[in-house]
Amino acid sequence: MSSVKSIFDNPLYMVQEKTKAIGNNQIDKEAFLKLLTAQLKYQDPLNPLSNTEFVGQLAMFSALEQVINIGNTLDNMARENALILGASLIGKKVTTTSSENYTITGVSYQDGKLNLLAGDKSLTLEEIQKIQA
Repeated sequence: MSSVKSIFDNPLYMVQEKTKAIGNNQIDKEAFLKLLTAQLKYQDPLNPLSNTEFVGQLAMFSALEQVINIGNTLDNMARENALILGASLIGKKVTTTSSENYTITGVSYQDGKLNLLAGDKSLTLEEIQKIQA
């Protein structure tokens, strides 16, 4: 008599762990343009790329460039807003989460984070618990 197997012994029903991709999975506009020119260079002259496919790829390139520009603009706005917020805190007394008191004397923006300067001490916004006039 043959043995009965569970359907869960089938590899199609096995749960597999997610694997992490190695390398850079993002494409910038230079890489996209290189791919497009390589495609045009090596296309079959007897079976060329149709006009609609080519226009579609040019539209994707234009959209990619605009998305990159929007991202750069948002990064610049975030930096400017952080500096404006920091500048409004100069001269204010702050209390940190460790109950230390400081007077903000300056600001800096590094690695996407606003740093509040209090003498030789540098504080982040996450460390500020209370702001006083």
